Amino acid sequence: MTIASVLRESDSAASFDLADVSAARRARVDLRLRKLLPPADAAPLPLIGAVRDICLRPGKRVRPLLAMLSSAHFGGDELAALDFGCALELIHTASLVLDDLPCMDDAIMRRGKLTLHRRFGEDTAVLAAVALLNHAYGVIAGDAMVEIETRLALVALLSETVGFRGLVAGQFRDLRDPEALRDEQTLTSLNDQKTGVLFAAAMVGGAMIAGADQAAQMRARLFANRLGLAFQLWDDLQDFVSTSEAIGKDVRKDDDRVTFVTLWGEARTRATIAETIEEALASFGDPNCPLALYVLNLFHYAGYGG
Repeated sequence: MTIASVLRESDSAASFDLADVSAARRARVDLRLRKLLPPADAAPLPLIGAVRDICLRPGKRVRPLLAMLSSAHFGGDELAALDFGCALELIHTASLVLDDLPCMDDAIMRRGKLTLHRRFGEDTAVLAAVALLNHAYGVIAGDAMVEIETRLALVALLSETVGFRGLVAGQFRDLRDPEALRDEQTLTSLNDQKTGVLFAAAMVGGAMIAGADQAAQMRARLFANRLGLAFQLWDDLQDFVSTSEAIGKDVRKDDDRVTFVTLWGEARTRATIAETIEEALASFGDPNCPLALYVLNLFHYAGYGG
C-alpha cells in the first residue's frame, strides 16, 4: 500500500482512533504551555497578554508531539520530553511573530486571527518574540525530568537551530536571496533552514532525552529532514490552492516568489510530498510504529490526500 492510498482512507477506524490520541497529546501540550507562560495577571500586562494570545491560539503542535513521540520511539518516557517540546513551540511561535512583521512578510492573519503586531503593535510583537525565545531556554534549563548534562546539550542544540545556521539564517535568505537563483537545490537548502531545523531539533532532542546513541540520533535527524521537506511542500501547496479562512493565515503571499509549486507545478508537488513521506518513514522501517502513524495522520488531517 502506498502512502498516498493510506492518506486517502478517511473512513478508517484506526485513523480516527489515532486522531483522538493526537488530540489528547495536543491538549496536554496546551495545558503545559498555559502553566509555563507567565500568568495573565502578571505585569507588564500588554506584553503578557500578547504572548499568551499568540501562544495559546489553536495549533497543530507538531514540534512538541514529534519530540514526545521521538523520546518514546527511542525507549524513553514520552512525558520526559513534554517541556522540551513546549520550548520548541515557544521558539516556533516567536519565529512566526517575527516572520509576520511588516519588515519581513507583512502578514495579516496568523492562526485564525490578526497577526500579533496588528493586534498589539510592532513594538510589543518584537519584544514578545524576544521574550519567548529567552523563555524557551529557561524552560529547558529548569526541566527537572531531564538530566543536567542533557539539558545543556539541548540548549546547545536549540542555539544552533535558531541562530546563524538555522531559523535566523533561513529567514534572512528568504528575504534577500535573488529570485533568479532559486532552483531546486537552493529551495531545499532554504526550506531546511526555515522548517527542517526545528523538526530536526524535535526529533534529535527527543532521542537525546531518551538516551539514544549517536547512530539513533542520526536516524532521527534524517527522518526529520525528509518530514520537514514534505511539510514545507505542503505549506507551499496550501498557499497556492487554499484560502485564508481554511488554514487561518494569509495565502497567495508567494505569487511573486519562486517556490516548489511554481517550479514544479501542483501535480509534481503533490507526488513529491507522498514520495518524501515514504522516504522519511523508510528510515525507521516500521510503518506501524506510533511515530509513523502520527505522520500519516498529520498529513491526512492537514488536508493532503495524495
